[in-house]
Order: sequence, then structure tokens, then C-alpha cells
Amino acid sequence: MNRPKAKARPRNKPFDDQERQYLCGLDAVDACTEKRITWNQAFIAYTIKELVRGCAPSDIFRRAGCGPEVIGSKRIERCAARWRKKLEKQQEQEKHDEQES
Repeated sequence: MNRPKAKARPRNKPFDDQERQYLCGLDAVDACTEKRITWNQAFIAYTIKELVRGCAPSDIFRRAGCGPEVIGSKRIERCAARWRKKLEKQQEQEKHDEQES
């Protein structure tokens, strides 16, 4: 039986006080304003590891309590893309440093 897909949060909708309080209570979040979420570094590292393993970004965020229905699918998509790019840059730098040694 297919259950209905949860509706994603509308883009550009500011977080209200209750949402900010909820997000700040999550282990994955260090801070939250109306428009920004500051992610915990351990969560970023965990997410990168899970992305490399092939997990879907929305599943990773959902397990952390902040799925697309809470923070929006676009925010998750952009975080995952930004963190993948960060990983690629680190790998390139390590490869470059290794070649210079």
C-alpha cells in the first residue's frame, strides 16, 4: 500500500518561532534563524559519508528529523550539492598535495 507523499515546505517561507525552536532542538542543527540553518559539523560529516554510500539526501535529513516537510526539498538539495562540492575540493587538494610530496 502506498502512503501519500508528505508535502514539502514552500520555498522562501521564513521559519516561525515554533519551527525554529524545534530545529534548534535537533542534534543536526547548531542554530536557526528565520531564514538560515547552521548545521552541526558532525551532521555534515555524517551526511557526506551517507551520500558517498548512495543514500538519498532527503532520507538522510528525514532520519535527522528535518526532512523536506520541515525545511523544504530545495534546501536539502542545495545543502547536499554544497557538501558534495566541498568533499570534491578536499579530495582534489589531497591529491594535489600528494603529488607534490
